[in-house]
Amino acid sequence: MSSSNLSSNRTTLVIIGASGFIGEHLLSVLAERNDIEIRVLVHSNRSKNHSNLSFIEGDMLNSDSLDVLLSKNCTVINLAYLVQDNLEAMANLANACVRNQILRLVHCSTAVVAGRVDSDWVTESTLCVPISEYEQTKLRMEEVLLELAIGKFEVTILRPTAVFGPDGKNLLKMANELMTKNLLINYAKSCLFNRRSMNLVCVENVVAALVFLLDAEKVDREIFIIADDDSPVNNYRDIENRLLTNFGKSYFVPRVFIPKFCLGALLRLAGKSNINPSIKYSDQKLVRLGFKKPQNLETAIVAFAAWYKNYHTSQSVGHVI
Repeated sequence: MSSSNLSSNRTTLVIIGASGFIGEHLLSVLAERNDIEIRVLVHSNRSKNHSNLSFIEGDMLNSDSLDVLLSKNCTVINLAYLVQDNLEAMANLANACVRNQILRLVHCSTAVVAGRVDSDWVTESTLCVPISEYEQTKLRMEEVLLELAIGKFEVTILRPTAVFGPDGKNLLKMANELMTKNLLINYAKSCLFNRRSMNLVCVENVVAALVFLLDAEKVDREIFIIADDDSPVNNYRDIENRLLTNFGKSYFVPRVFIPKFCLGALLRLAGKSNINPSIKYSDQKLVRLGFKKPQNLETAIVAFAAWYKNYHTSQSVGHVI
């Protein structure tokens, strides 16, 4: 089959926000497929390193550039979150999708739009009570998209929890503190946070969920959470222990037990949105649709620790206390 025939048989996938952490991982997975033609929105042109990949210069705040980016019956994955003007950008994108008659838009939002909820488990049907400006903006972006897409194109929303992995920011703070921060502070924090839910999800599972939703049926105007909270180790103490082990460190002094309500009270005084140390997010709706996670949380933590040691520290291993 000629290259021109192969190209004509490909479906078109548009990715917005591919330069971010999730986007880079997603692009590396999709670029290996030969059944799709990928068009990526960028602020400045980049060299092309895959035959199915094109970079299109533009801006979500520039409607004309979105018209160049999109094409009839294409599918769009939106990962973008701007420094400002996010509601305007979302409206521009949704209107451009209407004009260009796209097929489906998969929008990556965040599970924390749930805000401050009473229950320990959050599902897609949980009433959202966003507290922070970030949470409120993210939820409003979802609402703008759903409002403008009615009867025009399909919309699917994915809400990941705290995404982590090599080159990501989540879990990086804990790793840095375990390596460099005052040892007594680390110990006190470990006692206070105890089994607090970390709500981490590995980037491999988020990328797999996005790819799964590209072609899934019966997902129009549906919201899905993707999380690793089904893992019993997704809490501060267990994850800290795994990092300490992989860093060759340990606490000599047993940790003191501090009740959860003490941490909850401190989080409330600090004005945090999430004041429930036991909160978890369920992704069973996505699992019931047929999604299977490719990565185990514990394996992902070990991989993160190995990456951190290789690229972010030359500190010799030893004991903490």
